[in-house]
Amino acid sequence: MERTSFRATGLRWLRWGLIALVAVYALYLVAGNLFLNTALGERTLNRKPDRFQMRWSSGYTWWPGRVSLQDVSLQGQARRIAWEAQAGRVEGRIALWPLLSRRLHVPEVRADDVRGGVRRVTKELAPPPPRAGGWELQFDRIASDSIRRGYFDGMELIGTGRAEVGFYKQLRGGPMELMPSIAEFVQAKLVRNGDEVLRDATLDLRFAIDRHRREEAAGLDKLLKTRLDVKLAGRTAGLNIAVSPRGEVATALVPGEGQADIDLGFERGLLKPGGRATWTMAVAGNDIAGAKRNDILGIDVAVDEDIVLKAAVPPQADGRLAVEADLRLRGRQVPLRDFAGLLPRASGHVVGAWHFDSLRWLSDLFPQAPWLKLDGAGAISADVQVMDGKLAAGSRIAVPGVDATADVMGNRIRGRARADIRLDAGAQGELVPRLQAVMETFDVAAVKAPSKSYVRGRNLRLSVNADGPLAQARDTLKARVVFDGATVPDLRVYNPFLPRRHMRFEQGAGTLSGDLSLDAAGNVGHGVLRIAGRRTRMHLANLELRGDIDLDLKLRRADLRQRWFVVDGSTVHVRNVGFTEPGGESRRGWWARVKLDRARLDVDRPISAGGGADVTMKDVGFLLALFSRQKEYPAWVYRLVDAGQARVRGRVQWRDDVLVLDRMQASNDRYDMLARLRLQGGQRQGDLYARWRALSIGMEVQGDRRKLHLVRARDWYEGRPHYLD
Repeated sequence: MERTSFRATGLRWLRWGLIALVAVYALYLVAGNLFLNTALGERTLNRKPDRFQMRWSSGYTWWPGRVSLQDVSLQGQARRIAWEAQAGRVEGRIALWPLLSRRLHVPEVRADDVRGGVRRVTKELAPPPPRAGGWELQFDRIASDSIRRGYFDGMELIGTGRAEVGFYKQLRGGPMELMPSIAEFVQAKLVRNGDEVLRDATLDLRFAIDRHRREEAAGLDKLLKTRLDVKLAGRTAGLNIAVSPRGEVATALVPGEGQADIDLGFERGLLKPGGRATWTMAVAGNDIAGAKRNDILGIDVAVDEDIVLKAAVPPQADGRLAVEADLRLRGRQVPLRDFAGLLPRASGHVVGAWHFDSLRWLSDLFPQAPWLKLDGAGAISADVQVMDGKLAAGSRIAVPGVDATADVMGNRIRGRARADIRLDAGAQGELVPRLQAVMETFDVAAVKAPSKSYVRGRNLRLSVNADGPLAQARDTLKARVVFDGATVPDLRVYNPFLPRRHMRFEQGAGTLSGDLSLDAAGNVGHGVLRIAGRRTRMHLANLELRGDIDLDLKLRRADLRQRWFVVDGSTVHVRNVGFTEPGGESRRGWWARVKLDRARLDVDRPISAGGGADVTMKDVGFLLALFSRQKEYPAWVYRLVDAGQARVRGRVQWRDDVLVLDRMQASNDRYDMLARLRLQGGQRQGDLYARWRALSIGMEVQGDRRKLHLVRARDWYEGRPHYLD
């Protein structure tokens, strides 16, 4: 009886246990499937839809922890990166016991027909501040054998792929980890904004991210926690470059037969040794003249202890782009933020041609010459040697056309130039810069009025050289400006530099030539200026002159701060001169050659000058006319004027409106003449002595008064004081 009773009790408990299990299972089926097939599930998961959303069309669960969903879509955003994924079906298993400790552990998820990608957005979604107690999410294996599409912004990968991914993340700012994962594609196509970049491609990715918190590595710094191996092979598209007659460039991807072969490893900010990458593509189209082109573009990267980069971009007839580079980047580090950090690591050789909307950066190559500016759109061709990121000796940059401006002693020279920049090695191995430029056309204007040019010319040659290291170029920089036969449409532009009351141009055009050496500040150190005027009209000491003038001014700076120049050896030659004396008498065919044997010149306005002069002239008629009218001299005096050429020596000085001639001595084999004259404003003061054989005369000038000295004229003259020391 007791045994029967015990068995009945056991059966009864078993029955009730089975009933309870069935009830619990039935309750789970009802609750679980209601959760998956009503809005309750989506509302529960999508509490923060701006950060994460998950939706599905239907789902079921037949066993606790195992779920199957249809037409699944997920999307979310972290900072400026938005992501999304879709799958036709998702099946997974959830470990139930870890849920009691706020831990979602998913050992396995399988997905079919997967598509997804990421894109950058303009509105940033800042992460919430870290807090303790966040749920832990751990997905050991998310696998799919049917990935159809992936994208990043405008880049899209289409094909047949498989992937296995695992990750760990603790919410509320906890650590994250991407477990060792793989992705593989075959017969894939890479598309950019709808245009094919790569086809018939195979892709093999191995990647992982070390566990870390956001504050330990945010943004690009996550790459310092990343391991990545990439193998990619395929056939590349071609590039069509069409240049319109106006120079506008249009590029487009077109079918091509190039090759891509990449096998690179990246580990925590460094490329792995042994990596390589090759990319070639066909380049077609037409140049600015309409000529067809057919070239090959190639890039090759190899990694050993350093990174070796070789690139070849074919030249174009319009000169907008051509590159041939062979560089070695010291070390294997990949710059994540500051790409300029690559420069100090680079050594090698680069040959190329580029077109720039602005060439202003060329001026930065000569910071020690602030008076020189290069700007404007144009192309360059370069043959550059690089050592540790710096230009090395042997480098050369050729510029077919650049807008050049040079400010020299208050004058602005402007023109379109072709330039050649070269870096040579100095005696101690230092870098020595050189510039050679030619302005095919140029004009000159005052710096204070740059829009009013007064000289126009062609073929101006400008050179800038340093005799020492580049770092000391400001002290050693030398420049030279050479031009010949520039047109001066109106010689009156020089009047502001002259003592206007006594010397000025009234009419006439001329030419200007120069050969000037400059220092780093753009000041003239020495050189030659030549001014030539033809059929000019000039006012000189109340006389009106007409004729030709040639001024050959030899400059040698004596005082930089005050801008004084030594002009010893300068010459002035006037020919075919006609002038009218104060009394109305006129002369023609007069000429003179003046040599300044010792002279000083101050180039501040107005120019001040002084020194000794040696003059050869047709006759002394001009000197006589400076003192008085012809009818006020004895008749024998002017008869001597035509008695042959004379040589005159003396001293000349002008400052502001004061013109002084002193110790003037004129003579030939028939007569002698001595003179001194001072012109200030409208006042005239001077002494004249003339002798012919036994006849002599002295004339004293005070304003409009004339006084003749006919007795002991020589004694009277020698008793008069000199005007200049």
